[in-house]
Amino acid sequence: MAWRVGVDIGGTFADFAALDLESGQLSTLKVLTTPTAPGEDVAAGLRRLVADEGLRPEAVERFVHGTTVGVNTIIQRRGTRLALFTTAGFTDMLELARLRMPDPYSLFCERPEPLVPREHVFGIVERMDAEGRTLQAPDVATVTAALAAARAAGCEGIVVSFLHAWRNDAHEQAVATLLAELAPEIFVFRGSEVWPAIREYERTTTAVLNGYVHPRIDAYLERVEGQLKAAGIAAPLLLTTSAGGTMTAQRGRRDCVGMLLSGTASGVVGAGVVAKAAGVPAVLTLDVGGTSADVALLIDGVPAFGSGQTIGEFPLAIPTVAVISSGQGGGSIARLDAQGVLQVGPESAGSTPGPACFGRGGERCTVTDAALLCGILGQGELGFGAIAPDKRLSEAAIAPIATALGSDAATAAEGVLKVAISGMLVEIDKLLARAGLHASELTLMPFGGAGPMLGALLAETAGIRRVLVPPVPGTLCALGALAADLRRDTMRTVLLPLQDASWTAIASGFAAIAGEAEAALAEMGGAGESSLQMAADLRYRGQSFELEVPVTAALLAAPSADALAALFHAAHDEAFGHSDPGAPVEVVSLRAAARRAAPPVPMPRRPLVDAVIAPEKKIELRLEGAWREAGLYRRTQLHPGGRLSGPAIVTQSDCTVLIPAGWSASTDELGNLVMEHI
Repeated sequence: MAWRVGVDIGGTFADFAALDLESGQLSTLKVLTTPTAPGEDVAAGLRRLVADEGLRPEAVERFVHGTTVGVNTIIQRRGTRLALFTTAGFTDMLELARLRMPDPYSLFCERPEPLVPREHVFGIVERMDAEGRTLQAPDVATVTAALAAARAAGCEGIVVSFLHAWRNDAHEQAVATLLAELAPEIFVFRGSEVWPAIREYERTTTAVLNGYVHPRIDAYLERVEGQLKAAGIAAPLLLTTSAGGTMTAQRGRRDCVGMLLSGTASGVVGAGVVAKAAGVPAVLTLDVGGTSADVALLIDGVPAFGSGQTIGEFPLAIPTVAVISSGQGGGSIARLDAQGVLQVGPESAGSTPGPACFGRGGERCTVTDAALLCGILGQGELGFGAIAPDKRLSEAAIAPIATALGSDAATAAEGVLKVAISGMLVEIDKLLARAGLHASELTLMPFGGAGPMLGALLAETAGIRRVLVPPVPGTLCALGALAADLRRDTMRTVLLPLQDASWTAIASGFAAIAGEAEAALAEMGGAGESSLQMAADLRYRGQSFELEVPVTAALLAAPSADALAALFHAAHDEAFGHSDPGAPVEVVSLRAAARRAAPPVPMPRRPLVDAVIAPEKKIELRLEGAWREAGLYRRTQLHPGGRLSGPAIVTQSDCTVLIPAGWSASTDELGNLVMEHI
């Protein structure tokens, strides 16, 4: 009688997926988030699952949680007040950054303000050379003076990030130890502790992001653990990570950056489960929540990974699922800019006050309000009945925009949807260009609360001719939390020439990080075999950036610099169209990922029964500049093999699916709704 529960907290709703392991029954649920009382949404959802689905809290053996608390803290700049202690002479590091402008073609572009203002950055007299040798030990007097100034400025935390600490972190450790003795009430993070990357700006920024969100994440996790204990759940709290795996809440309190993209990564993992089961080889995922639209690529159900994702305007050096976000979610606010041009996002109404139609105090038009005015929403329950949208409130919210544009409310609302889709399309075009893929090769998988209502419209605009909507698209991120592997990523920067003489140091480095990764995996418990993946970041000598190349166990057992170099030359040729086999190669960093596969989520199949499904009734939709008659269907009506044609609306408890004119749809044996452009 065991249960597994996955939870994903978004900008507007908290999504739940609960799996009864005895019956194989998967129950899903949405409740409104509670930003003013973090953790209360988790407790509310658990109470609903106990009352409605028969969940037995004492029988929960695995509880996995993804949240946007960290990333929203950064985007909204509501983090703690930090001080940065860095090497004297390098206190302008955050301002200088990489000397890049966010939009080099804009005359009005401004660089973002650092999370640590210049007056809170203090230079510490110390110096380590590039080989890790001490040139000058940390000066205690400058540390003491900097601490006094940080205290006077009201700083609650300190990040210590010194030059060349990736090679030797002794100076950072010494200063952190001294600060713990002098100011135990102030938390301290070291740059080399958070992520020991070679580049001082990326290493420091990642540590700053970690410290900036630490108090809120720490308090949030403590509250959620208290809610679980009060609910009678003894299973340890696991967190989904930015890399699509999981970690313990205890580790998450220190490794805050590891969970910044946990919600978006969970959605991609859930989409991968559906794509594998359906046998779809190339998928573009579209996760539209309350705040953003997130897109990613899946090849054979496996997402792409990478480093250098940005959180807000700041680079994150850790490995993450490669997701690109744009500020067009269901709660994104529509407005007219100074030139009278209609814009959508990135400002969001969130869950408080939320879209105007929610009746929770919102007065500005959002994408959700526009969809209601176009007849897409309002045909069935919204968010498992948590919201009863009021069309009159949406009409009042869009009235200023419609008046300024000289149009009626419906025309303005359709314009809002088109602008939102255009914003998503910009990021999709970038992603496909980098991947070398054409839209016609892909199947779009929309999910999240607002993904299925916009998915087919986006696909039509992008040139994608096939759309697959999972059975529970509105809670797919929570399903991804259930399916997430236990995983821990570690890395070490070594900067060695790739030659046989370096293999002793390389092997020692791999052994160290592999041990760290496997120890972290053991903390999470669980049954089953674990696996270990190794990789090396390589570059030609003189290059500024490197490529990640997998290192097999066979290569480690029979070390060969030439064999690893050959793999790098091939990777360089594939990525850039050329290579230089005669050039010397450097090993910059070593990486290890320990993982244990999560128990599989049942994906039951039902026999296909070919039949045309009749609509429940006819409704009116605003599409392509006119009101058009459309069929209304309930998702529960659509048995496997059932067929229908657009224009149509399919309603279900967690979302609404729009099927435009010119599209056909059928349900496959897994319960997926598959749309094809005719």
